[in-house]
Amino acid sequence: MTTRMFVSAGLTLVTASLLLAGCGGGGGSSSAAPVAGSPTSPTPPTAATTPGIWKGTITSATTGQTAPIVALTGHDGHSVWMTADGRVWGGLLPMSGDHFDATFDGHMHDGVHFPDGTNHGTASMTIDHHSASTTSGRYSGSGDAGTFNMSLSPMWERAASLGAAAGVYTRSTSNGYAMTMTIHADGQLSASDSRGCVISGTIAVPDALHNLYGIDATVSSCGSLDGRYRGMGTLVDAEAMQDWMTAMHPLDPSLTVARHMEGCG
Repeated sequence: MTTRMFVSAGLTLVTASLLLAGCGGGGGSSSAAPVAGSPTSPTPPTAATTPGIWKGTITSATTGQTAPIVALTGHDGHSVWMTADGRVWGGLLPMSGDHFDATFDGHMHDGVHFPDGTNHGTASMTIDHHSASTTSGRYSGSGDAGTFNMSLSPMWERAASLGAAAGVYTRSTSNGYAMTMTIHADGQLSASDSRGCVISGTIAVPDALHNLYGIDATVSSCGSLDGRYRGMGTLVDAEAMQDWMTAMHPLDPSLTVARHMEGCG
């Protein structure tokens, strides 16, 4: 099974995301990096809790455009929302509830802008309806406003382990950019790319029953992107992310803090 590792991380108030295609297990073998367990239907919790892997669409009333969106929310309420057109928001959500408001910090890379012309800003997220399996609501900020609808992904119910995440993840693009990231079975992470950027750090398993990983990494030799990144990641099937990959904004790695790492086949 081809897998992808979807990683999000926050540096201060700026959120970065990496979408990596699994291209073999540890040691450079040709088999895909394993995923613990097989796809299952999510078991609805007894309350409308917010932690999980949420996937759906977001529609801007300002531009009229709809884009795929993925949200990762940890057990501490820290949540990162990422759209295929390059928008990244991060903030805190209450652990449970069926209606609530939240204020998120937003970011877009230097190549594009929010409707008000900025790259950074805040957004108000209003959750109008939230259940054990779906969430929907409205957002506004940075000259934009619209609606979103997401469902809890079955991928949330997969077990997590350092062994499942171990592997070699690569990306190359038509403009010559390339990146390779290795996650070892002991949780150590290392990566480098063709621009000279170097990444080192660790991954952790906060909850072995759910497919969400903690990320702590340091970026060096990468100019404005240097610094410490902490956040979350998840292993997902390539097929499940096909709509995301099709609609994904073609970001230039030299310009962006939000990087979407494309598949390798």
